[in-house]
Amino acid sequence: MTTTLTRTQMVDSLDQLLGRIIDLDERKVDVIGDTRRMSYEASMRLNDLGDFVGIDHLVTVDADDQTETFALNRYTAGQLATDLGIPKRYFDRMTTAAPPLLEKNVRHWLYEEPKRRMIRGYRQPLGEGGGVGEQIGRAWLSDSFRRLDHIQIARHLLPEFENLDTEVEFHQAAITDERLYIRAVFPQMLREVKVGDAVQWGIELRNSEVGSGLMAISGFVNRLACINGMTVTRELGRRHIGRRIDDEGILSQEALEADDNAYWLAARDTLRHAITETRFDQVVEQLRETLEGTTVKHPIGATEVLANRFALTAEEKETVLTMLVTGGDMTRWGALNAMTAAAKSAEGFDRQAEMEGFGWQMVGMTEREWNTVARAKAKR
Repeated sequence: MTTTLTRTQMVDSLDQLLGRIIDLDERKVDVIGDTRRMSYEASMRLNDLGDFVGIDHLVTVDADDQTETFALNRYTAGQLATDLGIPKRYFDRMTTAAPPLLEKNVRHWLYEEPKRRMIRGYRQPLGEGGGVGEQIGRAWLSDSFRRLDHIQIARHLLPEFENLDTEVEFHQAAITDERLYIRAVFPQMLREVKVGDAVQWGIELRNSEVGSGLMAISGFVNRLACINGMTVTRELGRRHIGRRIDDEGILSQEALEADDNAYWLAARDTLRHAITETRFDQVVEQLRETLEGTTVKHPIGATEVLANRFALTAEEKETVLTMLVTGGDMTRWGALNAMTAAAKSAEGFDRQAEMEGFGWQMVGMTEREWNTVARAKAKR
């Protein structure tokens, strides 16, 4: 099993991944409070030599006779800025150039526009650094955020792989600040898109505990020629938004638990459907269609159009161009494989997974959309 963890430790087996999920689950701290009873501090962070290296965003919550302080990570600070209506660019500028002004802005809007907010955090293990304070704030969310946590994926869906009639291998797994990814492949499910170019069928489970997307079950295609991965259209998604239990007494805990139980049964059935040979055959037929149609005439022009469509960085665009030219296949199949090959050098697993998804979006382009790419000329 190949695994990658962003800002966490590396793991090299499914057991280690599960151990990591359990460890993080045991260290979770979720606090809901009125923003008027929260305080904010932009605290300077110094290295061992006493040099300034950055700002920690500290939020202290006074709720239900308990006080908790969190050092917000970058993602959570961005959520805070958005929620308070502070433009992210201005928030970042104040962070580096005017921390006292940032404190004044945040404190003002926390009090003047009161809301109930949930902060999700982790308690720091002993001996682990990572900012001021003993707790890392990893999400700033509405108090109606419906928690579908990684531990639930492990409990409800991973056992399904043990019940399969086909061989299964865990291909990749990652826990990043924003998401969990678990990818399994089925070695016996192989098809050729063209002669000598085989793909392997798999499945991806994806979840976010911090509001960065839906819990999703997707197909996964692994191209054996160069081990490129591509995430196929999402099979099932669940939004993390629900009604608060105490809203007019409408939903009891019993009702919420029954709703969750029905959801996990549906997720199990969706997972079973996504694994089937029939679903794989449908995907392979769509991939074979990318061998037909207009071929790329000007690789530079084509990658410029793709870069604009998918908001690629300059570095990502150059990598896609290099992969396209090196691969020598100017069909849509060759172009989408250039995209998924470039994904392997992306910054962070979240971006890698996003770029792999772009490959499948290229499969779904209309003929007109693809012709815009294939016939594009380089800008002078």
